[in-house]
Amino acid sequence: MNKKEIVKAIFLPLLICSTFILCTTIAMLIYPEAFYKFFSPTQLFRENPPQLPHRSYYWDVEHYARLALNPSCNAFYPLWPFIIRTLFHPQTIEQAAHYCLVVATTLFFISTFIVFWVFQTALQRLDLVFWLVLAYSVNPMAIFRVIGYTESLFALLSTLFIWICLPKLKLNENLKLCLIFAITFLMALTRPVLLQILFSAIASLATIFYFQTLVITGSSRNKLFAIIHKYTHEVKTSITICVSALLGYSIYGSFCLITRGDFFATFQDQKLWGKKFALHLELLLFPKSPLFDLLGLYLPAIILFVALIFVYFKLTQHELQIFVPQSKLWNILLVYPPLLIILYLFHYFKSKKQAKLTKLITNKHTQALSENYIFWFSTYFCFIHCVIIFFTQDRLFSLARFIFAVPFFFLSIGYIYLCVDNKKTYNTLFYFIFISAIALFEQWANYSQDKWLG
Repeated sequence: MNKKEIVKAIFLPLLICSTFILCTTIAMLIYPEAFYKFFSPTQLFRENPPQLPHRSYYWDVEHYARLALNPSCNAFYPLWPFIIRTLFHPQTIEQAAHYCLVVATTLFFISTFIVFWVFQTALQRLDLVFWLVLAYSVNPMAIFRVIGYTESLFALLSTLFIWICLPKLKLNENLKLCLIFAITFLMALTRPVLLQILFSAIASLATIFYFQTLVITGSSRNKLFAIIHKYTHEVKTSITICVSALLGYSIYGSFCLITRGDFFATFQDQKLWGKKFALHLELLLFPKSPLFDLLGLYLPAIILFVALIFVYFKLTQHELQIFVPQSKLWNILLVYPPLLIILYLFHYFKSKKQAKLTKLITNKHTQALSENYIFWFSTYFCFIHCVIIFFTQDRLFSLARFIFAVPFFFLSIGYIYLCVDNKKTYNTLFYFIFISAIALFEQWANYSQDKWLG
């Protein structure tokens, strides 16, 4: 890396952090309660104290603060409160909650530089990386990485996980697997992501295997042996991830078994939040929660669909024709994905009937995508969150922060952008950032009033 690249690698993340600070400062100037609440080590006096279940001063941070004082088994995982307890030895809930915020904010700024460097290593396109990390850092769910939630720690671990799994990273294989094991183990102790990790690891490997069957010739048996031999590292990676995630949860599960007599007590506690298998088709149109939750439901599914289509048509050498919107107003429809999809399909079939579709030309990155393990893992990790919440909740609460407060989704978008050389496609990303900045401002307003943030 030359001197110019080093300067950019430092200056651009600083600019991104400054943009977040600017949005936050403007919001706090207009809503001073947000400033006082963020920096106060104790709860502010409220003339009309907020009452559950509609409002709460700390929300989930209070639960982690209680665990920092008194470890117990419940729906919240132990690593985050363990760190706070070990570093600061808080004596009250207020102290523990304040230390959660301090550590989270510190991790936010540190991880911004790390994620920028990791994305640049992965994508090798500085302008794209800048816009992606800006979108990641200035969106309404980024607030969770500074106010004491586990998103700050989990985002840092996710970034390190991405870095270790990058195909461009040249490390000894055994060292790589050991690092993957350690990071996955910690991720499994930070948040309830056991099912998501297991599904993503298995689905990623299965996807790579499937696409290779389109390329490798021979009998099914010979194909399978050839694919396994070619992707031995990916097989070992998936096994390592699954074993580590299971072991990570087993540590907490064993604690639950000892203290409550139930190895799966944490999953049982989540049922108290109304989680149960059901089909709520109305959520496809109305999230019954912040609008960004609807984006969290649709965008990962769209990214997965686009990736599968791109790679399939590239490997089979079929011609892919699409409808290309000409008006920039289409970007505004990003706010409400159901309408965007309906209108796109309408124009697609209309243009197809009139033979006005455009041939999409993808580049060499598309073929490389077929065997990019970390891309498929990141994409499936976001997608399975959507599926689980859609089928277990009567509203999309918290979905957006599971998608937009961690880096997996933005890495997936970055790889998709690499497949298409036309930089005009950045327009959608610009609109997303603009909408996100407005929504971030609203989040700080909600924070100042102890309202639900997502």
